[in-house]
Amino acid sequence: MRSEFQGIILLLAAAFGGTAAATVLGPSPSGGTRAAEHARPLVIDGRDPSITAATVAGPQFYPPELFQGFEDYHNPRLRRLRETYKLDDVVAGETDEFRRLLRLRHWVFSRWPINNNQTFDGDVFAILEKAKTGAGFYCTHSMKVQHAVLTAMGYVSRNLGVDRNHEDFGRSVHHGVNEVWSNTFAKWVLTDAKYDVHYERNGVPLSALEIHTAVRTDGARGVRKVQGIERKEIPMENPETPEASVREYWWVSYYMQQNSFSQPHWSGNNRLPILDDAGFRETTWYRGTDTGLVKHWAYRANAFLPTRNPRDLDWTPGVVQLRARQVSPTELTLQLSSATPNLRDYRIRSGGAEWRSLTGAEFRWRLSRGTNTLEMRTRNLFGVEGPIVTATVQVNGKL
Repeated sequence: MRSEFQGIILLLAAAFGGTAAATVLGPSPSGGTRAAEHARPLVIDGRDPSITAATVAGPQFYPPELFQGFEDYHNPRLRRLRETYKLDDVVAGETDEFRRLLRLRHWVFSRWPINNNQTFDGDVFAILEKAKTGAGFYCTHSMKVQHAVLTAMGYVSRNLGVDRNHEDFGRSVHHGVNEVWSNTFAKWVLTDAKYDVHYERNGVPLSALEIHTAVRTDGARGVRKVQGIERKEIPMENPETPEASVREYWWVSYYMQQNSFSQPHWSGNNRLPILDDAGFRETTWYRGTDTGLVKHWAYRANAFLPTRNPRDLDWTPGVVQLRARQVSPTELTLQLSSATPNLRDYRIRSGGAEWRSLTGAEFRWRLSRGTNTLEMRTRNLFGVEGPIVTATVQVNGKL
C-alpha cells in the first residue's frame, strides 16, 4: 500500500442516533455463528417478583470509542456514486445481504487490472474514470473505492493497513484492505477488493483481528481463503504476491477516520488504533529510511493508538442497546439506543408479527402471563436493517 496512513478526528455524538448507553460486558458477538445468540440477564429497574426470568440475546452493543466520523447519508457524493455507476444494478435481485456485499466487492475488483507501479493519486471518482482508459491500480485504490461503494449502498465500512511479519523479508509489505459490518453475521468482516478475497473458518467470514490472532497463534490453521461471489477456496500463499497472503495480517492497524469518502480532505489526528498485545510489543516493526531500517519506527514515532481491549476495535454498528424499567405489574418501559450511522428508526415485533417502526426510542411493552418475547433491530436511512436483539421475560405470578 503506497499512501501514508491516514487518521482523522470527527465527533460522533451528534451524528449517531440514540444515546450513548454504557457498555454491558459479556461474551463476544463474533464467536463464529450467524447473528450470534449470546443470552445474558436483562436488568429491569424496579423489577416485580412476578417476573421470574428475564434475558436478552443477540449481539451486544459496544460503542466506537476510538473511531471518529461516519459517512453522511445526505452528502451528495454518495448519491452521485450510486447513480453514476448504477450500483443498485450490481445487487439487483440479491436478497442475501452477505452476497450483496460480495457482489459489490467483485464489482470493484473487476474495474481494473492490478498495477503496483501506478502513481495516480486521485479521488474515488477520478480513479473510476481513469480505469475506463484501461489503467491499472493497486491496493490503496481498491481500498478507497470499495469503502466508497459499500458506503453508498448503506453499509458501514472502514479502512485498514495490514502488513506481514517483517522478519519474513526484512522489510514492510504494506497492504490496504477494508472491513465491512455484516448484519447477517453480526460482526466485522475483512474484505480485500484488490484480490476479491476474504477468509473464513467453518463457513464464517473472519474479521482482520480474528485473522491476525489466528496467524499469530497457530499459523491460521483451519482458516480458508476464498475468492469471488461464490466463495471458491484458493491457495493461501502466492510467492508472486506476498501481500495476498494470510500472513499479511501479522500486523493490523485501523484508520481512525471512518468518513473518508464524504469528507476526503479532512485533516487531523493521524494515529492508527491497533491491538496492544504481546506480539505488538515483542515483534520487530521495521520501517525503511534513507539510512536503512529502523526498529519499531511506527511505535517510537507515536503513530499508533494502542489498546489492550479488542472491544475498542470491534465496535458494533446498528446493534440495539436495551434499558428496561417496570412501571406496573403488566408493563415495562424499554429505552433503545445504538451507535447507528444514519439511523432512521428502531423496529420491533413480538410473537412473529410484522415488524413495525417506533416513533422514537422508547416503547411500552405490555406483558402477559407466561413467556413474553420482543425482537428489536435498527434501520438506517438507506433501508439497511441491523441484527436482531431479542428480549425474553417470563411472568409466573398473578397479573
